[in-house]
Amino acid sequence: MTVTTRAELVAEGQRKALHEAAVRTAPASTPLLGSGLLDRPQKLIDLTRPLYEGMPMWFGHQKTFTPTNQDHEGFKLLHQTEIGFYARNLIISEHAGTHTDATIEYDPAGLPIEKLALEMYYGSAVCLDMSEAQWSDPDPDCRGWATEDVVRRAEAKLEAAGESIRPGDIVLAWFDYGDRHFPTPQYINHNPGFSWDGLEYLANKGIVNIGTDCSAIDNSADDKFSGHMVCKKYGLVNTEHLANLGQLVNKRFQFYGLPLFITGGTGSPIRAVAILD
Repeated sequence: MTVTTRAELVAEGQRKALHEAAVRTAPASTPLLGSGLLDRPQKLIDLTRPLYEGMPMWFGHQKTFTPTNQDHEGFKLLHQTEIGFYARNLIISEHAGTHTDATIEYDPAGLPIEKLALEMYYGSAVCLDMSEAQWSDPDPDCRGWATEDVVRRAEAKLEAAGESIRPGDIVLAWFDYGDRHFPTPQYINHNPGFSWDGLEYLANKGIVNIGTDCSAIDNSADDKFSGHMVCKKYGLVNTEHLANLGQLVNKRFQFYGLPLFITGGTGSPIRAVAILD
């Protein structure tokens, strides 16, 4: 016996409605207008993790809920219409899933998300191979910390590939961790991350945004939140919970991780992408 879930019924209903609408409004021989324009000359890599109920969340933030506001049949019954509309509510933290931070999150004198320059969230970027720093517990030798020495070795790999870190860059750090452990408890509870000197080394190069494939830029054993405190000192923003960074290691690309226009926002979920020529 096959059990059909509500989600499957909804998805099937949407497919059926779209098909019926297409049949009513256009001859079968008419192609989708603009479909040829979907062939883009650049390669786009999606760097975003999904938002869903039960997703991994840091204990200090709101859990994610997506209750149904209305479904097609309920809408028609309630409003006595022939056409129904389906919509859900989003109950999420400003720091849910792939997100970026405003400086006010970690600096009382910082700025909310809508007052920070959008240029901090998009532009030319490079991705460093930080896989040398791997989480372990216990870790007496601090091998899960991205220290200045670790960052310098990653920078050397980037330079061997013909690239370098430039002032104004967005720097993404691939620890080879997130994609291997998402969405397990280990992903949200433990991760490698930057030490103070490691991130300060990058800050002094004039970067504006530091991203990671982990749930945080700090090592999860760091109760001083060194990565965030360097961001506070230098006015940097940071981007967390990125996916697919392994495809960008030692490359230069255009990064887009634009926040929502949230008044007073301490951060924002984003749809992060990289564009390679």
